[in-house]
Amino acid sequence: MAADAVILRLEKLTEQHAEILYSCISNPHLYEYLEDQIPTFMEVKQKFKFAALEKSPDNETMIWLKWVAITPQNQYVGVVEIGIFDDQYAEIGFMTFVGFQNQGYAKIYSSLAIAEAEQRFSLCTLHASVNECNIASRKVVEKLGFKLYKVNRNAECIKGKLSDEFIYRLTL
Repeated sequence: MAADAVILRLEKLTEQHAEILYSCISNPHLYEYLEDQIPTFMEVKQKFKFAALEKSPDNETMIWLKWVAITPQNQYVGVVEIGIFDDQYAEIGFMTFVGFQNQGYAKIYSSLAIAEAEQRFSLCTLHASVNECNIASRKVVEKLGFKLYKVNRNAECIKGKLSDEFIYRLTL
């Protein structure tokens, strides 16, 4: 079945999701374009605990919305998050699990997250930060209507190599 014909649902992440999702989240393939290291199980559990409270573990003024996307067959497809800072700057991030990539799921579940955030908060714009080499994520944000806003040259060090960070912006 084509991904655009699938109805995904978002479920708010809780600490209990850590055990279910850790094998998906810890796949090294997902960290190819991220500065982050693969988190430990306890780190994921702690982050999900904060996510359930809609609080960031490292910024006490940020509202942190985080969901897991689930198919009608109860398959976990990926995670999506929107961080809203006290100055109303908001940024989206997403991660599609291996086995579900390049099938259109990220656009669907990201659209659902954006709609939910728009219902709850008065946001004017939403940003996405994407590594220049992450072509798949760049395509997703562009399909969502984001436009390239700014390029931060040599802003990221991925596997010992400097690369550019592309900042996209969506006007809501």
